[in-house]
Amino acid sequence: MSSFDLYVAGGIAAATIGGLYCVKATRNNTPPWAKASIWRTINEFGNNPVKFLLEQRKERGDIFRVNLLIFSITFVIGAKWNRWLLRETNEEDASFYEAVRDWHHGLIDVAHNFPGWQERALKAMSAALNAPIRLEKMSKYFLDVAVPTYQSWEAETSIPLFDFGSELVLRAVLTTLLGPTFVHEHGEELVPIVKSFERDIGHPSPMFLPLWATGVGRRLLKTRKRWRELIEAEVVARLEDPARCKKAGDYLSYLLTLDDAERYMDCYGEHIITAVTASHANSDGTFAWTLLHLLRNADLLAEYENEIRSHPPLEGRYPIKSMPFSEACLRETGRLYTNLVLLRWVYRDMVAPGGIMIPKGWLAASPLVTHRDPEIYPRPEEWDPHRFLSDDSATSSSTSYASKFRNHEFVQFGYGRHACLGEKLTHCLLRETLWPTLIDNYRVEVVDGVVAGEGLSDVGVEATFSEGLGTTFGEREVWIKVTKRDVPLSEEATSSV
Repeated sequence: MSSFDLYVAGGIAAATIGGLYCVKATRNNTPPWAKASIWRTINEFGNNPVKFLLEQRKERGDIFRVNLLIFSITFVIGAKWNRWLLRETNEEDASFYEAVRDWHHGLIDVAHNFPGWQERALKAMSAALNAPIRLEKMSKYFLDVAVPTYQSWEAETSIPLFDFGSELVLRAVLTTLLGPTFVHEHGEELVPIVKSFERDIGHPSPMFLPLWATGVGRRLLKTRKRWRELIEAEVVARLEDPARCKKAGDYLSYLLTLDDAERYMDCYGEHIITAVTASHANSDGTFAWTLLHLLRNADLLAEYENEIRSHPPLEGRYPIKSMPFSEACLRETGRLYTNLVLLRWVYRDMVAPGGIMIPKGWLAASPLVTHRDPEIYPRPEEWDPHRFLSDDSATSSSTSYASKFRNHEFVQFGYGRHACLGEKLTHCLLRETLWPTLIDNYRVEVVDGVVAGEGLSDVGVEATFSEGLGTTFGEREVWIKVTKRDVPLSEEATSSV
């Protein structure tokens, strides 16, 4: 046996002993462990974590611990605990930033530890990704990516929805954060780099072995190095031309217009790659699942098409506030497929409501489990956008989005001080640009990959939790065909006059 094999075996043995010890080390008032053996937990949680957590909630209640051998997580489930974690805990006790840093295995430690960077980045993202004038610029970037992409799809006999949809979203996100010129020059290298990074960051081996000790870890180190080289060279070039930064609408340029930009040179690369993966991972699957559900339900697709007919685009951007069904589609897809866990890191044992002792380590709420609670959402595994429409529709006030949001029963984008800074950007990307631009100008049909009776609401394919960093993908690829319309939907009324 080689020295490397011995090292790996030793690491696994140590993790096993530690895992067995922590199961026995439950203290009074500490949440119970999941009612399953370690190996059953690893297998069932890995294959279908939502089903596993729902079953454990029935057995153990709304708060319990899950032992995954190499680490354990305390889960808090339900609206009450969503409120507690998102509104009542402080960063000093249950840290989002520390969870992000730890999950990245030291790859973003420079930016994380740089004095003043966290506060600067938080303010910059809040301003740059939410101001109406900036969202207007970003929507034009999205459109510039979407139009030629859809034209290339039309030229193909069929295209893989999850794969090509993911790349479309990734290129749109990269363009928003780094600008069209940078993506044009480096896109062919950047796209596989980001995909590799997202795939490797969730692999278990870096969680218990040094990065240099595994192939996955070495790829992560190589990716970080190359990413920083590209970003830092771009930062130097832009700082030499301040007028270019002020004119540009991308996020990196905005960062560099802030005071003392040169001081944070070592932070930009790590910051941007986390921003890219955060934006992409939770939007790529959402794009594909929403489109697939619409294509598999003629009545809902017709409703979406009628909304486009009634609200034509303004300079390519579809009026976001006038399209409630489109918003309902996004929220319903998020309810079913997005955000398995909201992770936090607990620095020290912490007392939760009811005197329950939350142990130091990983703490997580699960939006997906809350969102599939039949007491909150009737027919929880049915894709039904109407449940999120406003009260003047067929739904009652108890089922509207506003009610679910106030009661912490819908937390796809977080809440309060823990709210997602990219929510408006996601709406701009999907609701205002990618979905309506495609459906307005093209007929889309599913040609392969679906099986009757499979998936939620007979969508044709089951979701898999073994792929993707954020939103789940299909367990197999689904193929679609895109055909140009003779007249866009939004112009039909005008052309018939």
